[in-house]
Amino acid sequence: MTQVILSESQQDYLKIVLDLINEKKVARIKEIARRKGVSMPSVTEAMHKLSNDGFVQYSVREFVELTPAGETAAHRLSSKNMFLKNFFIDVLGIEESVAEKEACEIEHHLSMTTLDRLILLYQFLSECKKNEQLTLTLFKKCIQSAEGVSEIDPECKSCFVTGNFPHRLGQNTVHTLLSKLKRGQKGQVVMLGPDTELRRRIIEKGLLPGSAFLLEEEGNADQQYCILTDGCSIELDSNAASMIEVAVE
Repeated sequence: MTQVILSESQQDYLKIVLDLINEKKVARIKEIARRKGVSMPSVTEAMHKLSNDGFVQYSVREFVELTPAGETAAHRLSSKNMFLKNFFIDVLGIEESVAEKEACEIEHHLSMTTLDRLILLYQFLSECKKNEQLTLTLFKKCIQSAEGVSEIDPECKSCFVTGNFPHRLGQNTVHTLLSKLKRGQKGQVVMLGPDTELRRRIIEKGLLPGSAFLLEEEGNADQQYCILTDGCSIELDSNAASMIEVAVE
């Protein structure tokens, strides 16, 4: 089956539909047009195209609904946008309105490798306490350890999944692994661990540092963990759940 390549405009439409559904339970053509800054006929045409490609369900004068494929695509785009915006604000000190605009512009062009490196940089700058060396030198070492190019320094390995992450969390916040949570607990993703293949599988699912979630089902070696984030249900195996540091109240 040929994979559909979404244009930048189509990606924006999917994110808007997801946002409206999460905020108002329904997505109307009029509201989509207002947020996108285009005419209603333009939205209708775009929805018909997305419907033909299997991303939305839409008929004239009806609400727009996301198909499972559309929900997955929209969530991945939304989580990438959220991470980039947080990165620009928290790390670079960019004004929120500018960070939001530039995150939307950049997100369409990032490869998985580049996004993964940005996440490593975010975690490194926020967590690594070995300040006796130049930050850039340490970050290069961090990449080599995280991607298996060199042997992982024990100190580097432990900081991936056991350190405290300064993400504007409350005084009663506890840091733990997602695999240790109980059904019904809510939390926020703090850090992703050092296994490159697992980390990128998690990123592909749209689960990035800063993502808020609800644990719907506990997992184990034979059963998937199921979490709800940004209106999207995501399944993780026990290895992935054991490599995600989270913050819970």
